[in-house]
Amino acid sequence: MFNPQMLTLAREAAGLTQAAIAQHARVSQSLMSKIENGFEAPSVEFLSKAAEICAVPVGLFDQYDTLSSDTVYDIFHKKRLTLPQKPLKKANANVQKVRMEIARLLRSVDVPTRLPFPNLSLDAHDSPAEIAMLTRATWRAPTGPLPNLIQRVEATGTPVMFADLGHEKLRAMSMAGVKGDNAHVVVLNSRLPASAQRFALAHEVGHLVMHDGVSTPDMEKEADDFASALLMPAIDIGPQLRNVRFRDLGELKRQWHVSLAALIYRAYSLGVITERHYRSLNMALNKLPNGRKREPGEFEPETPTLIHDAIKMYRDELDYSIEDLCRLMVVTRQRFYEHYDPETPIDRPTRFRLIQGS
Repeated sequence: MFNPQMLTLAREAAGLTQAAIAQHARVSQSLMSKIENGFEAPSVEFLSKAAEICAVPVGLFDQYDTLSSDTVYDIFHKKRLTLPQKPLKKANANVQKVRMEIARLLRSVDVPTRLPFPNLSLDAHDSPAEIAMLTRATWRAPTGPLPNLIQRVEATGTPVMFADLGHEKLRAMSMAGVKGDNAHVVVLNSRLPASAQRFALAHEVGHLVMHDGVSTPDMEKEADDFASALLMPAIDIGPQLRNVRFRDLGELKRQWHVSLAALIYRAYSLGVITERHYRSLNMALNKLPNGRKREPGEFEPETPTLIHDAIKMYRDELDYSIEDLCRLMVVTRQRFYEHYDPETPIDRPTRFRLIQGS
């Protein structure tokens, strides 16, 4: 049965207007609007044309997966007022699609959860920094730098993915698990350098741990404070940042796997440098050839494995083909290869083999 919500989702994920789909399907914009709002039943030909221009399987329009509330999207991302709304809306729809596709993939496999995902309200704790320390303790993290954050997040059963979110200001997006699909999902912007991706992941974890879809006036700052404390505990990094010189930040970046900008802000927030020193360090950072957008000393990005491991399980233990997986996830072959198996050429035959260790 046709679900008009899925037509809206497919259209927004493709960055299309109602008029564009109406023109492609050769119907009036009035009829297109009525179909999308559930007032008119679509023809088979219309659905075929809509699926074609949105690059989705026709079967997507018959799905009734639970969508995450727009409120979560509003809370977590509309506060970034300088971000254009069109790419934000498109990115949100694409992450909704990713969450549904991953949920379908994971329903038939047992995802190992070696670590719990904390749920710690700010009402019961003093600060985001305290919650970050409790999160590290829950994850049995060592003191000092936090190795492989993606690996720890995925150990909770939370998939992490990279995708081009269309705008560098949109650093990452997360969606909490919904009824029937317990896993959270975090999508990191592939446009960002590795240091920015790590901080963005810690920021989104902060939202999922602390806010759980409930708005607070300072939630973006709270998530940033959580991320800073998770990646750079005060007791460990504080002495290293006291009166730090700009030339020393490169080595600290290599050690802590965070950006120069994050180190400078952490030093200031901990009170181990003066405001004048803080401004001086930022001026030096801005004078670098590529400024703060492309800092020197970047390291290799961390690699998610949960989705690849699930696909491998379907292949090895359940004998699924590419067509089987595409039907299960309700995706086109091209989307499957681009988002879930990017190392495999699109024209590869039906059966596939994952590279050992990928």
